[in-house]
Amino acid sequence: MDERILAVAVGLFLLGNGTGFLANDLIADDRINDDEIIDESSPDILGCMYRESINFNKNATVDDGSCEYLLPPQSIPGCMYEEAPNFDQNASIDDGSCEYPPDVVVGCMDSEALNYNETVNVDNNTCRYPEPHVLMIMVDGWRPDSIAAADTPTIDMLMQNSAYSMKARVDDTTISGSGHSSYLTGVWRDKHNIHNNNFSNSNYEEYPHWFHHLKSANLGKHTAAYHNWWPMADKVFESCAGCVNKLFYGNDTEISEELANDLAVKQMDAATLFLDDPDAAGHGYGFSTSVDEYVEAVNMTDERIGIVMDAIFARTNYAEEDWIVIISTDHAGTGYGHGHNIPEHREVPLIIWGAETSGPIWPNPAIVDIVPTALNHLGIEIEPEWELDGRVVGLASTGAPDAGLGVNLIFNGDAEYERGYAPSGQDVSIPGWTDDGSFTIWTYGTPTYLLIDSPGPEDRGDNYFGGGANGDASIYQEINLSAIQTDIGGGNLTYSLSAFLGGYSSQDDRMEIIIEFFDSEGTVVHTGIMGPVYAEDRDNVTGIFLYQQWDSVPSSSAYVKITMNAYLDSGYCDAYADNLSLTIS
Repeated sequence: MDERILAVAVGLFLLGNGTGFLANDLIADDRINDDEIIDESSPDILGCMYRESINFNKNATVDDGSCEYLLPPQSIPGCMYEEAPNFDQNASIDDGSCEYPPDVVVGCMDSEALNYNETVNVDNNTCRYPEPHVLMIMVDGWRPDSIAAADTPTIDMLMQNSAYSMKARVDDTTISGSGHSSYLTGVWRDKHNIHNNNFSNSNYEEYPHWFHHLKSANLGKHTAAYHNWWPMADKVFESCAGCVNKLFYGNDTEISEELANDLAVKQMDAATLFLDDPDAAGHGYGFSTSVDEYVEAVNMTDERIGIVMDAIFARTNYAEEDWIVIISTDHAGTGYGHGHNIPEHREVPLIIWGAETSGPIWPNPAIVDIVPTALNHLGIEIEPEWELDGRVVGLASTGAPDAGLGVNLIFNGDAEYERGYAPSGQDVSIPGWTDDGSFTIWTYGTPTYLLIDSPGPEDRGDNYFGGGANGDASIYQEINLSAIQTDIGGGNLTYSLSAFLGGYSSQDDRMEIIIEFFDSEGTVVHTGIMGPVYAEDRDNVTGIFLYQQWDSVPSSSAYVKITMNAYLDSGYCDAYADNLSLTIS
């Protein structure tokens, strides 16, 4: 037999038995004619038909799955639908070559995709999704009550499809430098180190502008910033070289119009717009809805936001884009200024248009939530080493949980919902609680305060409640009991209230817990008090100790209010509490 024919026959025999072979085993004999013409009427020739394999057989007419590789290829095209007659078990990417029975309709089956087809019964991985875009708008000096007082058709329109809060939380300093920095970095002032309007000691290298995280992901995102206040913009981008594609400075009209023009022609994946007129009007004429100049500044701000929104809606590919627009501020104001740690300066609007869920955000969000929310929308995974203080908001329906029997009804009674702080004078507003003063959250372990091994709960977390730095302080939360109203109306229910309360050494700073049940008319129908706990009650020991109270739940109860009062003796208010619990059973 001709040796050439013998070699081919042996190769086919090996293939037919599924043993496979290396290309060199067959083609080492240079007498094989690579140009041999195959008779189309000949039987199918089995072999490897993928050109990138080392045993590619260009004469093969049927791929037998025998392809071998020096290194696994990054992708092997072929039919990946198992029910297709030409299914290729080695394929790693579907090349659209599948042959389907007549009753099979291929396409995109995801209803969230742009090209969703409800008639499809086989998904072929061709779904296309809207491209995410983010615009963050800072309205400096924006009071929440100005929305109702001013003529704001744009903001009113946006709020209909927004997650929002009129009591979002800002830095306790309520100064623009620290507020802008928290807005753009996603961390509080103890990290970015801007406590006023002096940027010389900033820590933007460690806690950079959020564009830095976006650019570091190497997704080719376009970033742009439009600022009214140059010192802030200049300093924050100084340590974020290359993270902004365009930085534009001007007055409110100029930067709004420039942004609108760019939206018509640029990619604009992420942008920030910082407006200042309400703050300027507040300082010049007064931060009040009774001041015409302040209200007019809010009117003009709404008009400028409207110009920008019209530019977004007019984008060529708007139908294939997924925008969120986040609007908030660094502080509110009273009189001719701001800068005090009071609700009138510290509680501000936060609106997220395009959020996955519309309606009020609960518990009240903070401006440090803006950065993680923006990054999440753009598909950026939040890394723990960034140490962002905020969390993603607007993703799911929010609201206080329904009351139930036998469960702790106090939200954030362990002070663990957000991180704590060293007792350094910085005050943080507390999620889930109405916080009108300097009540704050401290971390265990600071010398001369509560330590990890100080008397207290065995299951303690990282944080505890502290009175703060500015005298007496108080916080409270109200709990709706409508979900268990039938059980309450039947009588014979008992509540159990417990908490760890205490203070520092012989200092008489003291903590007190008050529980009040109200009927549907708002009338108090029961009151209970635990504490206040004086130094002698804890034998002058620095620590917190368990206090408990039981009593009947009035059958007319509609809601219950828990109040924590911290009373100052001297120095810092070292009244402490942790692990508050209220159950009804």
